[in-house]
Amino acid sequence: MSVSVKDLIHEFAAEKKPDDAPVVEAAAERPAYDGATALTVSEFLDTVEALCAVLEEESACIAAGMLDRLEVYANRKTAMAEKLDSIALQARADGIRLPDALRTMTLERVERLDRAVSANASGLVALRKAVLTINRNLLAALEKAASDGTYARSGQAMRPVELSASGLNTTL
Repeated sequence: MSVSVKDLIHEFAAEKKPDDAPVVEAAAERPAYDGATALTVSEFLDTVEALCAVLEEESACIAAGMLDRLEVYANRKTAMAEKLDSIALQARADGIRLPDALRTMTLERVERLDRAVSANASGLVALRKAVLTINRNLLAALEKAASDGTYARSGQAMRPVELSASGLNTTL
């Protein structure tokens, strides 16, 4: 979503007051933000929207089993997260304070981002658990195949390899 400066000016222009209102009140009720604030907030919101789109796209790919692009998504998410951090740091350094209207709009977008992050994280955790389960099953099958017919002097089956560095029979 690309927004021009002209659109921002119109979007954040102060409401027109009747001519009979005192000039002092009109000056006191002007928005507490300027063009630079509007541009910063717009850039922040656009980046949040783009990050939400990437997270939702990655979640859809995970759900569909299309895992060949996970590294590309990771790189894109990292770049966007760094951009969000730099925008937030710059806004803090510039002393930007959001008025209520912009704060509400920003919080709505951040809540959407939070939901997208949660859904994406749960998909990635499920994927990790699936990979670990497959790995554990393969190790158990390899261990069983390798230990068939191998017995110690005591008559107990021997393990030809240990699954952990400490030599304990642990599950991964």
